[in-house]
Amino acid sequence: MINRTLLAALALSTLALPSWAQVVDHAAIRERALSTLEAQFGEFAKAASELSEQAVGYCAGESRAEAFTQAYHNAWLAWAPLDSYQFGPIEQRGAVLRIGFWPDKKGFVGRGLRNLLALPEAALSDPDTIAGASAAAQGLPAIEYLMGSDLQQCPAVIGISAQVSRVAEALYADWFAADGWSELTRQAGPDNPVYLSDAEVSKELFTAMDFGLTRIADMRLGRPMGRFDKPMPRRAEAWRSGLSFDLIQAQLSGIGALLEAGFKTEDNKDDIETLLHKLAEIQSRIEAFDAPLDVVVTDPITRFRVEAVQTETRLFQLALTETLGGGMGLKLGFSAADGD
Repeated sequence: MINRTLLAALALSTLALPSWAQVVDHAAIRERALSTLEAQFGEFAKAASELSEQAVGYCAGESRAEAFTQAYHNAWLAWAPLDSYQFGPIEQRGAVLRIGFWPDKKGFVGRGLRNLLALPEAALSDPDTIAGASAAAQGLPAIEYLMGSDLQQCPAVIGISAQVSRVAEALYADWFAADGWSELTRQAGPDNPVYLSDAEVSKELFTAMDFGLTRIADMRLGRPMGRFDKPMPRRAEAWRSGLSFDLIQAQLSGIGALLEAGFKTEDNKDDIETLLHKLAEIQSRIEAFDAPLDVVVTDPITRFRVEAVQTETRLFQLALTETLGGGMGLKLGFSAADGD
């Protein structure tokens, strides 16, 4: 375990504390951030709809397996930025488990699918059937498991894909319908059941970015690395599809988009640009790997490079905290990582 005090010292040596001070317009942050979130939730809904359509074509023999596989890859990559927002509608719908059940420490996905496939075949294309099954059998990891196993794929992939699409549409509506979560953030104040001020909305979004970075460093990178003498490659998310690094990249891109669009102002643009540059350096390090995550953690040399990416991610996380905390007076709130 890397000493967090040392990490903090390193972070401060590479990124000076903000020199700017401002009266923060939290309402403006909210509006800019909501535009970013609407685009991200909209992209997921669009990709999930395409996934559902491709599943029907695949099972009818009208499209090739490659087209369906690409569709669920696209849906998963569109979901990755949303993984950071584990509050509000995502929390209320249990969407993290329903869409991206991971980590699967006890093989629940395979077990859930076998139980699902024991149901009458005619019912498996119905998303209502899928919604009543184990959460582990409802989402993108379940599709990945089916496509890489000798289990019967159709018609279950039709029902699972339709359920993913239905949840994606519901999440978009939960956020951006007339009475959705976005309106709740706009009505922040003493009578609001969630946000007592506009600053609390900024705090929620700041906490979400921090949580996303924790998820990447501790889980998406940390779990498959295991110990130096005992790597755990099959703990990598989406290792069957070779998407582990791609999902990390997509989540980092989502964090960067929210940081730039939501939190960058005329006063702090230099400091935010420095952060974005450091984020781009992490992504370049990941791009330089020429093999999937589950492969590179098994080689001592490339494992050191993964460890370096993990360290840089934690340094970036600390720098983000110092920049937004020091310059905007924001403090981290409770997140889905608390108590892990």
